[in-house]
Amino acid sequence: MKKTMNRACYFFLVLTLLTITLGIVAKETEKKPTPVAVDAIAQLPEEDTTYLNSILSALGGFSGGGLLLIFLIRRLVNSYDANFVKWETRCGTHNQQQDVKNDKIINMIEDVQESTQGLKIEIIKLQENAMDKDTVTGALTKVAMLEEDIEQVRGEVKSIMTHLLNKPRTSGINNARS
Repeated sequence: MKKTMNRACYFFLVLTLLTITLGIVAKETEKKPTPVAVDAIAQLPEEDTTYLNSILSALGGFSGGGLLLIFLIRRLVNSYDANFVKWETRCGTHNQQQDVKNDKIINMIEDVQESTQGLKIEIIKLQENAMDKDTVTGALTKVAMLEEDIEQVRGEVKSIMTHLLNKPRTSGINNARS
């Protein structure tokens, strides 16, 4: 943007110098005696002509500056739109990937819970069938370790879900506005 503004300043500087040069050349040609033809159009006094030419030059300069301003604003808006589309697609893809990861985590938790239920049923069967305390104690120890692992996984999943819920959603906000 800085480079574009520098170029615009140089352009207007050259345009101003060119206008001044043309004005000087025009004055020099006016000083030369030329045969005056009588026109039906009333001639303005020289002072009024100078004011009229100054006003017309100023209006022309302002309109050129306005066109440049419109051009620069249009480029800025087009650039913003292109960047917005890029970020929206990136965030949309990111949210979809995060949803897939969340679904995988939930499926893993459900699988672990099913395995734990199966182990509990096996322990109950062992308690009914086994008279040996060592077998029952070993099975209970395994179940206790598995329950600790499950609790640890639950804690990690809760922290991940808390983090995801507290994280600002960029694409969701944009979709709500649309």
